[in-house]
Amino acid sequence: MTKTQLGGVTMQDSESQANNMTRRGAMTIAGATIATATIPTAGTVLAQSAQGIAAPSEETRSASTVGNSVKLMHKRVKTNGVTLHYVTVGRGPVVLCMHGWPQNHREFLPVMERLADSFTFIAPDLRGYADSDKPYDGYEPKTIAQDMIGLLDAENVTRFHILSHDLGGPPSVALAYLASNRAWSLATIETPFFGLSFPGYVDPRVTYWHLGMHMNMDVTRFLVEGREEQYLRHFFRDFAYNPDGLSEEEVQFYVMQMRQPGNLRASLNHYGYIPQMADQTKELTRSKLAVPMLAWAGRRSFGDHCINSAKAIASNAEGGVIEECGHWVFEEKPDFIVGQLSQFWQRHS
Repeated sequence: MTKTQLGGVTMQDSESQANNMTRRGAMTIAGATIATATIPTAGTVLAQSAQGIAAPSEETRSASTVGNSVKLMHKRVKTNGVTLHYVTVGRGPVVLCMHGWPQNHREFLPVMERLADSFTFIAPDLRGYADSDKPYDGYEPKTIAQDMIGLLDAENVTRFHILSHDLGGPPSVALAYLASNRAWSLATIETPFFGLSFPGYVDPRVTYWHLGMHMNMDVTRFLVEGREEQYLRHFFRDFAYNPDGLSEEEVQFYVMQMRQPGNLRASLNHYGYIPQMADQTKELTRSKLAVPMLAWAGRRSFGDHCINSAKAIASNAEGGVIEECGHWVFEEKPDFIVGQLSQFWQRHS
């Protein structure tokens, strides 16, 4: 194990190993029903499957262009009892993106815009968020991991990287365990880890005010409903190093999302299920994760909690702490984190 300084970042590494990759690009449905609205936007059209199901046409209707001319394909899939909205873009090895609260697939746009020429991104709105279903239950890490497996099967993806942020992290760990023969790597950014036990470990619920508050979902709804903009503005600024790290456009987008019927109630379930999150993480991590793991966090937010937790979880862990950065790493330090992710994925594809 070595520790180095890189561009104002404290970095800790352990030896990594590469895996061979395979991706099938057909529209075969494996345990899920998929409805496509557009086609892959980097010019990749899914091949015809062995069952003779045709790939979607490049002339289908609902592509959206964002940022640096990145054209997203919007899709929906019914899997594990819920319908998920998701976007795809790019070409190359697949990266499955699992967002946190109060965001959605959009938080990964800074990564997609920079790396769509090298990687294929699949970014869902997780259950309970945005344009995906908002059930009253099923927010355990293993259940969400099964949502993701169904989505990947519907896209005929055999091997993939996992990228997660915030509360997308615990279910991404569950996915890495449940699909360890398919996952090339796991990258967790600014993730609170519950249910671990190692010297110096502190449960994030002890340290961070919002976790206990959001777990009390009824009180949070009483305080926030009708005041979504005021609360989210405070939330984004309070966990940022640069208070203006998120653009006004992004803030307004998430305010609009949180005002959608059922969104606040459903998305808070990801906090309400933290006790189950802790129990399942404790169970899964009794054995070391064999999938290579990367963990980064902002100095002003989770700090070394993330890399120390990753070392306790995985036999091959690397990452560190990003100086002058808060919780919103993709918006606050996009060039740095994209560079780290690209190098990590290239080594493990």
